[in-house]
Amino acid sequence: MRFKHALATFTSVALAAVIVPAVATPAAAAPPTTYASVRATDWSFSGSVSIGWRLRPYSLDPVTISVQDDAPDGYAIGARLITNGENGHIVWRMRTIPSGQDTATWTTYATPGGYINNAYIEVCKIKVSTGAIAFCQSSDVMSAPFDDSSA
Repeated sequence: MRFKHALATFTSVALAAVIVPAVATPAAAAPPTTYASVRATDWSFSGSVSIGWRLRPYSLDPVTISVQDDAPDGYAIGARLITNGENGHIVWRMRTIPSGQDTATWTTYATPGGYINNAYIEVCKIKVSTGAIAFCQSSDVMSAPFDDSSA
């Protein structure tokens, strides 16, 4: 009986020694991140994006987009991520500030199915009555903050 208890204890300790480091590996660490912001030329809105770049990069995760409507002018504010890479120029879906709200933040990810060369956001004024985009302002274009040519 003592042998079974000792064996069970040894097995538990050995498994913990293997599993705990596996959970706390660098892969679980936060990815390298880039940041950009944008302000409308008429000062009616602003926005920012923070992008976590995954290795090689085939995925952007997390992507945190924040926008602020700075003018009560009958326009809604929307933002969308844009990526360029192996699968071409992809304009991701527009996210808009809900009516009566002046700021919003969304956290999402992008996995376009191929290598991502760069990414940026567009923040746009949208006419509430028609849904038509009046104009958009783009952030700086961001690339992966690491050299992955040897990966």
